Amino acid sequence: MDYRKLLHIPQKCANRLVNHHLSWLGVAACLPLLGTATAFAVANGAKETQPEQIQQQQVIERLALPEFRFVDSRTRYWRDESIKRGDTVARVLNRVGIGGAEVRELLYGDSPQAKKLLKLKVGATLTVQTNDAGELFGLRFLQDDDNGEQLLVALEKRDGKWQASADPVAAESVETVRSITLKRGAAAELAAARVPADIRNQLSEVFSDQFELSSLKPGDRINLVYETMVYAGTSIASGNLLAVSIERAGRLHQAFYFAHDSESGAYYDGEGKPVKKGFSRQPVGGARISSGFGLRMHPILHSLRMHSGIDYAASAGTPIVAPADGELVKVARENGYGNVVMIRHNPKLTTLYAHMRAFGKGIRAGGKVKAGDVIGYVGSTGRSTGAHLHFEVRVNDQPVDPATNALPTPGLDKTQLARFDARKQVLSARLNLLQSIPANIAQID
Repeated sequence: MDYRKLLHIPQKCANRLVNHHLSWLGVAACLPLLGTATAFAVANGAKETQPEQIQQQQVIERLALPEFRFVDSRTRYWRDESIKRGDTVARVLNRVGIGGAEVRELLYGDSPQAKKLLKLKVGATLTVQTNDAGELFGLRFLQDDDNGEQLLVALEKRDGKWQASADPVAAESVETVRSITLKRGAAAELAAARVPADIRNQLSEVFSDQFELSSLKPGDRINLVYETMVYAGTSIASGNLLAVSIERAGRLHQAFYFAHDSESGAYYDGEGKPVKKGFSRQPVGGARISSGFGLRMHPILHSLRMHSGIDYAASAGTPIVAPADGELVKVARENGYGNVVMIRHNPKLTTLYAHMRAFGKGIRAGGKVKAGDVIGYVGSTGRSTGAHLHFEVRVNDQPVDPATNALPTPGLDKTQLARFDARKQVLSARLNLLQSIPANIAQID
């Protein structure tokens, strides 16, 4: 027998099986059964190899916090501190972190300027330059002098000694805005919004011919734009109230400040008409205002001072008249003001006249005057560089700009009216923006 033929039999069978189309159909039909068997095997295997359950245990421990150490900053910054009732300068400085040794060196050193710190009154603001380590580098404050003006005192430590600042004293004007919807009295709301006292007094006078500020009710709204005088980044005084809108009982009242020249101005409504009538006359007829209200460089003392009135340039001997009826509450000679007269026109409004050569006939404290009565004559007594009249207006004993609060308000000619309209558009945009914000606005200066 040829055994080699027997070896070819399996090969032929295999070839027939592979090449026959029914064979492949059989294999395809068996695949699902094979997959099920395989999955069952894997599943059984997975169940057999599942790890044991992990036992969990909660552990609570107290951990000590790392020690925090505050790193003192050597960066210098300015800080304002108000003098409160019962305060001493030492207490105020201690309040801002200045040590006792620094305070003693300042107050009991050789600087005569530093001694003026001891005369600061309640309500005054002391501005201090310091750092987080409590080192003191500089101070600024407004000091009342003997004729009612305020002198800006700026001190700095140089070579271990306190001296007047070597930096030039220069203030700039910036605009400040406030918007208040009343929930109580206007006076309380304005004070709470940190509106300065002199701006509050100006505001009370702007519409005084139409209504009293105290007549405003809850729900009424006040929008303000006013000047803040800034020295070395810190506000030291207020300037003019530039624009105001008051919504009172659904009616809108507006006033805009317009400068007639570099020394004086007045308030006008949206159409350029005077808002306030003012006195019927001015103290010196036909005289020009040579020095306006506000901060200025004093011509004698060469220091930055708050000029609390206006000066009229007039020749010696020119008559000075009472601009309105009133009672003479002071007729005296003082060191700074020289011959001075003060008249009370109503419970909150007084006027003052200084540097007179002489008093008018019969002018004595306690007497009364009528508008147009001669109360004295222009002179140069007291602290004065030459013949002129220093004229002040005080509302609730707070000096305000006479040009905007008491003097007759002149009408505007066509040229002035065009300038007024241009300025009014700028200020109106600020007031409209404040009016559109449904919240109180108290800008941080």
